[in-house]
Amino acid sequence: MRKYIIIITLILILISGCGKDEIPKLDNNGVTNNDQAEKNEINNPDPEKIKEIGANELGRIMIIEYHVIGEEDARWARSYTSFRQDLEKLYNSGYVAVSLKDMIQGNIDIPAGKTPVVITFDDGTQGQFRYIENEQGEMVVDPKSGVGVLENFYKDYPDFGLEATFFVNYYSPFGQGADLSKRKITHIIESGMDIGNHSVNHLKMNTLSKEEAAKELALIVKMIKDIVPDYEVETLALPFGIGTKETEWSVRGEYEGTAFENIGVLLVGSTPAPSPYNKNFPPYALERVQVFEDNLDKWIKYFEENPDQKYVSDGHLEVISFPESKLDIFNTEISKEIITY
Repeated sequence: MRKYIIIITLILILISGCGKDEIPKLDNNGVTNNDQAEKNEINNPDPEKIKEIGANELGRIMIIEYHVIGEEDARWARSYTSFRQDLEKLYNSGYVAVSLKDMIQGNIDIPAGKTPVVITFDDGTQGQFRYIENEQGEMVVDPKSGVGVLENFYKDYPDFGLEATFFVNYYSPFGQGADLSKRKITHIIESGMDIGNHSVNHLKMNTLSKEEAAKELALIVKMIKDIVPDYEVETLALPFGIGTKETEWSVRGEYEGTAFENIGVLLVGSTPAPSPYNKNFPPYALERVQVFEDNLDKWIKYFEENPDQKYVSDGHLEVISFPESKLDIFNTEISKEIITY
């Protein structure tokens, strides 16, 4: 009997020794105190914290542009080693990769204090995505290709995100034959990255008629649809950065039953793009930052020295925060809560 009394006493002591803060209290909906505090923070952002981190969602965003990924650096090429270093520099400087589609549509959902960066590749060259045979005879992603570097960096730094858009041409994107091209397109889309339109033949679009331009763009859409039927190709990188004779021709059209419609059209170079919340945001003429030599370093340094010029997130998707001095460039047609300071 004495033995049972001792056991019961110990249990009572343990129960009474648990502080109130150690046992989460539930409300009538089964929500803990901590959950409610986090919910309140999400629904009721603190203006003082937003001011403290210098949130500026009217700042500029770098859409960075790559072409060849290979062994050495050149004017239109980046070595896989330099590409990895680019990602490390961006990460260490507080950047987070976001998709081009999300950036254009203003769905930039990143942590407070972070800055978005959009990664793009033109031409669908083999170095951007290559398969190699491993010791077991299986075809695997080459870690030295663009996709390989991106995926390995994501494994090391998952908070950076795995986002990129690959603008491809016709016939055999990324090389290595039609079958592997299809596999690569599927892999990119299933990984959460994007495929964009770079036209069939990479021609100067201002030399084409409306029908010729439509053919150049619609056949890319058809090619991707044949591989991944549910995927929508909605962005275009203009070959040579040269637009069609009429802007509308590159935005939407149809050829032999295949329609296309782009939410964004990209140029070649040469500066960061305005925020999608800026009243002057140009979705059909978005400039990019070309990555060659130390050009990316220059822009990272520029924003470090001019922090008021770069986009800094407030951490709240449904809220747009920025200094009051920038109120005149805000697009008042956007139906989100705004916080100024």
